[in-house]
Amino acid sequence: GLNPSFTKKGMVVLKSVKGNRAFFSSVAPLTSDELEKLKMLAKKNDIYRLRLQTGSGSSGEDYVTTYTPACGIMSSNLSDHVWIQFDQTGEVMGISLETATSQCVNGDNFSIQDWNTSVEVTQTLLGPSPDTQSYIEKLKREEQERAKGQTEDKRSFLAKYWMYIVPVVLIMMLSGGGDQQGGGGGGGGGQ
Repeated sequence: GLNPSFTKKGMVVLKSVKGNRAFFSSVAPLTSDELEKLKMLAKKNDIYRLRLQTGSGSSGEDYVTTYTPACGIMSSNLSDHVWIQFDQTGEVMGISLETATSQCVNGDNFSIQDWNTSVEVTQTLLGPSPDTQSYIEKLKREEQERAKGQTEDKRSFLAKYWMYIVPVVLIMMLSGGGDQQGGGGGGGGGQ
């Protein structure tokens, strides 16, 4: 629903963000009441929410949240995989949750009460930043040259006008041979 209730599932122990070294430590097995709540969520085709406290602040409001179908949790026998994404400074950006199966099966005979959670961490990498300063300077120089009228073309005559010269030369070569074999032309002398 809109006001979900959360119970502590366990704790993620982070050894190294860069080395992708983290593991999940379960606090305690599911109680029979928690197991029944999870079964009810699965029967109603509702969602299972997971939230991760990102800070140790006193406000207790620093969380990232994700969700998956509750029937997926039940169908995979409480096996799930959690990805935690960090930014360059080590702050948590997001969390993702995946179950072993996406198919929902009847979980009435479900008896497992221990979580089987694996954790993976990833850190975003800072990409190269564009060299905007030199590009802006180049644009300013070009604009100043255009304003002063100093945009003269410094190419050679052939470089400037080759597209006009080549067709003329080709036409002259193809038609220039003319009729040089002699053959007279008309008029004849006859008596």
